[in-house]
Amino acid sequence: VWGAAVNSYAGQETGLGKIVMPTGDMAVHRPSQPMEMLSTSDVTKINENMASYAGNQKNLLKNKAKNYYYYNNLEPVAKEIYDVMYGVAADPSSLGNIGLIMTFIDPSSDEFYFAFNMAYRAICFDHPELFWLYSRQEAEMCYGSEAVSQNGFYFVYVMMDEPFKNFESQMKAFNEAADLFLRDIDTGISEYETVKQIHDKLLRMVTYDYPVADHAVLSMKGQDLAHTAYGALVKDSSGKANLAVCDGYSLAFEYLLQQCGIESVFIGGMAGPTEEEAGMHAWNMVKIDGIWYEVDSTWDDSWGDLELDLEKELQTLTEDDVYQYLLEALQDPGYRNKLDHFLFLLSTEEMRHFISDDTYDYISNDRTMQVNLPQECVHIRLVDAMDPNDPDPEIIRLAPIALQNYID
Repeated sequence: VWGAAVNSYAGQETGLGKIVMPTGDMAVHRPSQPMEMLSTSDVTKINENMASYAGNQKNLLKNKAKNYYYYNNLEPVAKEIYDVMYGVAADPSSLGNIGLIMTFIDPSSDEFYFAFNMAYRAICFDHPELFWLYSRQEAEMCYGSEAVSQNGFYFVYVMMDEPFKNFESQMKAFNEAADLFLRDIDTGISEYETVKQIHDKLLRMVTYDYPVADHAVLSMKGQDLAHTAYGALVKDSSGKANLAVCDGYSLAFEYLLQQCGIESVFIGGMAGPTEEEAGMHAWNMVKIDGIWYEVDSTWDDSWGDLELDLEKELQTLTEDDVYQYLLEALQDPGYRNKLDHFLFLLSTEEMRHFISDDTYDYISNDRTMQVNLPQECVHIRLVDAMDPNDPDPEIIRLAPIALQNYID
């Protein structure tokens, strides 16, 4: 909740009320199931299913990225689990598509459990097209083993907890939506212009899903699709088109950039007007011409909601109320462009503690009011674990650092 600076030239301060920038809307991590202890007959049945599996001829996973940042920085065991998970994700609706890992780590140990969770979250952060794995609303992966060492190695099976029946229909809808979005994106220009086109079009298309953010509940059915790239590009779990919260915005932005050959990284953390008031949030890092920058597309998209709120407020106020100046500022194309990019391609330091300066001043048409809407705020990466079984802080700690703002 922010207060905006609105001053007359005579120096008299005028109250705005409140500007709300959404936080507390990143999907809560739910640890994966512990290892399922398999009997000899269980293993025999699994091996029979694997042997009879013919494979799915239609690969619906279309991510064109050449590099996956978190994968590249995982430890070897987690990286191997990640590879096997991706193979299972290519056809999660078939019982026989089961991955096999040989490891020297006891799969019943906390060490392997943590590595499995690291791989699980890393693949979700790297691959926004695995939206169904991230939300875990209808599908999730698990692993099982006899946990018997054979010459120093254990055999671990990675599989779907249950077949994902809606895989084909949802992936087709997702792929079609992404293709449609990118159809008019000009990738023949600079990387900066490509990123800006995608950022701006995403803001025009997606609406923040306040009902989901206000009722964020981690149930046995997982998280609402508004937390995913599917919510942003297709629809949320209620069936409403192009609705997302912060991680949905961020994962959609990442995926669209990946399809254009631009590397992006999902960042989870806390954000708000101060460190004490910060709530769970998500944003991105983007690599342009070999240099990393930070972007918060969700907050860049918040000014439209404020504009609607002010229009409603003005219906009950007199014409000379200060709200008309705020609405005027929001509807000015040049000033609105600044607001829509106030957290676009920043350094990590500036994203960590943003302080508005006079470049965000707006002078009213009648020359009587000076408005500065962006306010001091913080974005704090999720690097301090509250739960020893939570891999997210360890993953986010691997993220790159942006050393400078983009200079156009």
